[in-house]
Amino acid sequence: MDWGLTLELFGLSICAALIAGAVVPLVGCSLYLRRTSFYGLALPQLAACGVACGFAAMPWWVDHVGIGDLDLLAAMEDTHAAMNYHLGWASLFTFGGLGLLVALGRRGGSEVARVAAAFVIASAATVLFAHQSPTGEIFVSELLRGEILAVGPHELETLGACLGLAAILLLWLQNDFLIVSYDRESARVLGKRVIALELTLAGIVGATVAAGTMTVGPVVLFGLLVLPPIAVRPWAGTMNRFLGLAAAFGTLGSALGIWSSFAWDLPLGPCVVLACGALLALSWGAARWRAR
Repeated sequence: MDWGLTLELFGLSICAALIAGAVVPLVGCSLYLRRTSFYGLALPQLAACGVACGFAAMPWWVDHVGIGDLDLLAAMEDTHAAMNYHLGWASLFTFGGLGLLVALGRRGGSEVARVAAAFVIASAATVLFAHQSPTGEIFVSELLRGEILAVGPHELETLGACLGLAAILLLWLQNDFLIVSYDRESARVLGKRVIALELTLAGIVGATVAAGTMTVGPVVLFGLLVLPPIAVRPWAGTMNRFLGLAAAFGTLGSALGIWSSFAWDLPLGPCVVLACGALLALSWGAARWRAR
């Protein structure tokens, strides 16, 4: 394997996977603290469903709304225009699903059941929407399989901007998010703007999932939102350490997944997730050994 040629051909995809590995676990930590880690399973699938719906709606959209001055064939081939269009659909489904899950959660009942239902319905709808567009079916199929080797400059810029802003806000407001996640009433007593903080956190989660799904796919998002926070929690005594270890874990898992993907000619997304899974097993083993 010639790494020079690999970086020349797939350098943008590798950068996207590493950026996601460093930042997405920070968002996963916030979900973990709020005891809503299962959202990490449902939201990327909802975003993928939005992408598939965008493909199904594209002929009507081009005729009645328009994507710039492009006809349908040009819109399908124009990466920049298509990225913006599908990112809008992914965001719509992600934020809509997140808002619905939060609203239903305040009525009580089983959180696991709601998330499982959302995941199953979104999975079925993704297949049906993608079936309405031959191009969309191919694109969504590759997205779900974790084939993320066609990341272009615009996709990388979008991912970098969204995840960069998410990282800055999470680190800047980490103490506020922490107290709001654990005790909303105490946060109010301390003068925190609880509603504004919760909306900000929801915006961070939604933007991360929408941009991440469009760029590195739902498989990678699944893994990076859920596995790093679980793996490093036994080793994190403070919030700063929790976030730092999660970011390091995600970056290492992404690097190992990238290496194994190109070394053995395997889809990149599943390799990243399985590498994180292997590191999770090592972390659990080490934590049990330390507890003896």
